[in-house]
Amino acid sequence: MIINNEKAFPIYSFSVKWSEDGIQDPKYPNRYKDLPDGRIWNYTGFSAMFKTKQTKKQLNDFFDNWWNKYKLKFQNVSDLSFTIKFKEYEVWLIEWFSHLTFDIGKSDKDILKSFQNFIDRKIKMNYENGHYGTEYNKDSKLLYYCLMGAEDRWRWHAANENGESGDPENNPPPCRCKFCKEQGVVRIGH
Repeated sequence: MIINNEKAFPIYSFSVKWSEDGIQDPKYPNRYKDLPDGRIWNYTGFSAMFKTKQTKKQLNDFFDNWWNKYKLKFQNVSDLSFTIKFKEYEVWLIEWFSHLTFDIGKSDKDILKSFQNFIDRKIKMNYENGHYGTEYNKDSKLLYYCLMGAEDRWRWHAANENGESGDPENNPPPCRCKFCKEQGVVRIGH
């Protein structure tokens, strides 16, 4: 898939719900609805970008690998349910106050141009749709894209070589730290 003369990659969303040991706070009864004493519900979700469209088995294997590590943070996990959905083809994937894309050999200058083009497209989409908050229409089309500050170019930064968060003055983007290199990606923090 090509978007504005750039390679775009498939992005999938993962939503997960489970029960675990925890304190039932009366202020939040939905956190323990239908559970015995000492149990609460927990949730998370994330998106992942892949180089190629994934089969159901590939997505389930990816999820299983992630979940088997993630669940170790919690006590006595059970009642797991999850959904995996194709989200969109896109050039960049949002993370927590950063974006990433696959390192396909572009120069730093071309990476920055690509990211600016992406930001400009999303700002235009947000403006045209007149929405202010992550929303989808009835056909699951994205109406608003939260940029988490990426629209402010002065925020753009990389991490240092050891992956420690940087600042725009001392660590100009894009990030090509040892962790990005291992993952085959480039990131721009913001």
